[in-house]
Amino acid sequence: MSSTKLAFARAVSQLELAHPGDATAALDGEQGDRRDDLAMATLGDIVSAAAKVFRTKGYHAATVRDIAEEVGILKGSLYHHFASKEELLYLVVKEPIAAMYRAIAEIAAADLTATEKLRRAIAAHLEAFDRHYPHLFVYLHEREAVKRRFREKIGFSPKEYYRCWQQILWDGVANGEFRSDFDVQVTSYGLLGMLNWSCEWYDPQGRLSVQEVTDQFTTLALSGLAADKPRTIAPSKPKRSRATPSR
Repeated sequence: MSSTKLAFARAVSQLELAHPGDATAALDGEQGDRRDDLAMATLGDIVSAAAKVFRTKGYHAATVRDIAEEVGILKGSLYHHFASKEELLYLVVKEPIAAMYRAIAEIAAADLTATEKLRRAIAAHLEAFDRHYPHLFVYLHEREAVKRRFREKIGFSPKEYYRCWQQILWDGVANGEFRSDFDVQVTSYGLLGMLNWSCEWYDPQGRLSVQEVTDQFTTLALSGLAADKPRTIAPSKPKRSRATPSR
């Protein structure tokens, strides 16, 4: 039993000895508060509050009490919805991550040019971050704590996500859209590193919209990857032959 619950139990016991009616009222009041908490706070409310707290304090520093205070309910009421803080972290990131992984896998497999695939993949990645702020930002900081559960639950790991991006790059190299003098694996890490670092500075209410950020990142990526266009050599004009004067 937690120290808080133990202290409450002792207080009720003392109250029962002196004023039995008041003790019953205290228990009824606490149970009534818990029922009110459960009625007022949905799982969605708790997940949103947890995302905010994890983003602000970090997963390891945040406590269940912090989340309960953010929601405005009793700490014990949170455990009606989940069993542990680790499970709550998984609930915060599972839907956004699963949706983003599916989107990138579909783009990589689509019948499109590599340039268009890369354009769409960058847009999908950044738009997911904007739409699911701050849930995906929490994932980037805490993915070591949830990646095992992701493999078990959705059968898709961060390594496979990287492979989708690498496949797009390989397609571009194979069909001549992208340069062939770069290392695909290293380039995929650099590209996703650039996109993921936005968790350190991106603000949905900031100066640039997510579409403007997407356009700039896409231009930067494609300008570095695009194969050099072959130079067009103008056909040489035929030299006029001098007629040999007849003798």
